[in-house]
Amino acid sequence: MAEFKSIGGFVSKTRFKKRPRYSMVFHDVRDKLGLSLNTYVVVDSIHKLSSSNRKYPFCIMSKADLAKFLKLSERTVFRSLNEAEEAGLIERVEHGLRATDKWINTVEIYDIQGN
Repeated sequence: MAEFKSIGGFVSKTRFKKRPRYSMVFHDVRDKLGLSLNTYVVVDSIHKLSSSNRKYPFCIMSKADLAKFLKLSERTVFRSLNEAEEAGLIERVEHGLRATDKWINTVEIYDIQGN
């Protein structure tokens, strides 16, 4: 079994086994954000993985594993990450990736007034 490097004592072998179960695409939101379908699904997966543990709110799945899981090329995932970062939807930090408040407020929080 491969050894995993601990990042500040947070990384465990079980964390690498987590996979998002689904992505629900809100096409009106996707269109509003100007995102491709691939980028939307990549960011949604990052958000699900980064919000699954309060103590460690980062997606640490490798880009290669994310591409393999989503059945996308690694190049497509890299392009999607760049697109999402330029749009302010993800942030890259030393510990991994996570969705920004812009993603959460636009996609996850529903405004009943339609704003």
